[in-house]
Amino acid sequence: MRRVPALLIAVLVAVLTVLGTATSASAHATLVSTDPAEGAVLPEAPSEVTFTFDEPVQLVPDGLLAFDAAGKRVDLDPQASGVEVRGELPGDLAQGTYVITWRVVSADGHPIAGSLTFHVGAPSPKVVPPGSVSTDPGALPTVQAIVHGIDYVALLLAGGLAIFLSWTVRGVRLAEDVRRRLVRVLRGSALVAVLAAAAAVPLAGAYQLGSGLGGVVDPAALDPGLVQQDLQVLALQAFGLAVAAWASGQQRSSLVVDLVTALAVWSPALVGHTRAYEPSALLVVTDALHLSAGAVWLGGLTGLALTLRSVAGRPKDAALLLSRFSTLAAVLLAALALSGVLLGWRIVGSWSRLFGETYGRLLLVKVALVLVVAAIAAVNRYRLLPRVTGDSGHDVRRQGAALVRRAVVAEAAVLVAVLGVTGFLTQKPPAGEPPAAARTADTGVVTGVAGEDLKVLAVLDPGPGLQRRLLVQVQNLAGDPLDLYDAPAAVLRSSEVDLGEVPLTPTGAGTYTADVVFPTAGAWQLQVSIRVDEFTSPVTTVDLDVK
Repeated sequence: MRRVPALLIAVLVAVLTVLGTATSASAHATLVSTDPAEGAVLPEAPSEVTFTFDEPVQLVPDGLLAFDAAGKRVDLDPQASGVEVRGELPGDLAQGTYVITWRVVSADGHPIAGSLTFHVGAPSPKVVPPGSVSTDPGALPTVQAIVHGIDYVALLLAGGLAIFLSWTVRGVRLAEDVRRRLVRVLRGSALVAVLAAAAAVPLAGAYQLGSGLGGVVDPAALDPGLVQQDLQVLALQAFGLAVAAWASGQQRSSLVVDLVTALAVWSPALVGHTRAYEPSALLVVTDALHLSAGAVWLGGLTGLALTLRSVAGRPKDAALLLSRFSTLAAVLLAALALSGVLLGWRIVGSWSRLFGETYGRLLLVKVALVLVVAAIAAVNRYRLLPRVTGDSGHDVRRQGAALVRRAVVAEAAVLVAVLGVTGFLTQKPPAGEPPAAARTADTGVVTGVAGEDLKVLAVLDPGPGLQRRLLVQVQNLAGDPLDLYDAPAAVLRSSEVDLGEVPLTPTGAGTYTADVVFPTAGAWQLQVSIRVDEFTSPVTTVDLDVK
């Protein structure tokens, strides 16, 4: 009991340390607006493009690129500040279609990407998709999830064994070979945890860059601006677990050892989904409590599995060890349940996400596995433990200890599966997968052929609402705009409504615009009658999709 105040101080310092390095965010970042707007037809080239998000984002290297209609790179000077990402464009952009691809990282570490298309003067008749945008990450997220799962298991096992050696077995006589075995497992799991945390750094960088597994060897994947938090996690785990491993061999424990071990166990709370939801301070503390409970439980179960056989013949030691951990396990189960419910409720936020998104379904799998652990623990506590701690004979107690050990091994195995699922949870956005790679831009251009040597291009401004600007351009087959005898006659109709002829206003050679209010969304037909001369008027019809 004299150690309780020291442990409380250690936990408090660990809380303050984690909160001091954790940042606040509102949720997974979402693009709010762009300037120019998507699909906009501009009379002259803009000097810059601006993307505005609902929370601060980080621009990755080559995260903002510009391309012309031929798919060639256009010089662009990118910069990011808070919720805005800007790109300065050259002042000599020619007429035609331009595509801007973007890729940023949210506060929760997940990348989001997309593209913006706008037109200067008039849309280009043909747009070549950008050839250097990020592609599908492939197996990288799966490898990340596996590495994170290994890190969770090894980290919590090492931290939990440190607590087991310093508190749970206090006053219990352990054979020297048993103690050495516990120390070896602690040190081995600490080494695995540090190696997994180190491997997670370039994986996180490659994931945010969108470069796939091959990007792990790219020096850009180690850019501190991208992986700063992963480097912090690695440093905390390496330092904290090194101290815990040293102290376990020296059979020493103190406030300092408890503090650095707690920091190592709590390090995953520095990154991930909990920092991206409000109130972030409460959720980070809850996440740390969740990790602490998991560490003490997994380390305790492993410690029991390794020591029960050696103390089975000593009823007092066996009873003390099992009773102490059984009491602690009940508290841990409550802590895991309460912290898990709070985290799940705040992060998932709705029943539809719980059952409809991969994150929610994985969370349900984790809950089911925890219930299995709880059921095994209940059998252990109320059916098997009395055989060891009761007044029955020596043989009965020894048999009871063997049964308890088997149940403990099974409980630890299921708990490892829980941590494996947690590794995959860290890689799944709660609101569903964001677009990890920029989409090929849709120019919104539809074309039709009139007569033998004329072509009509039509494009709708994408919004907002049903009031849209319609652009119509008449070209020759080579794609050059034509000066016409008179403005074309444009008629709009759907299967239900006929708007009749809409007046077109000339804005350039062969180019006309009209402001149209569509009564309904859906499929519309635009019939264009081209007035080549006083007597010739070829007609074509194109389909418009009004969203």
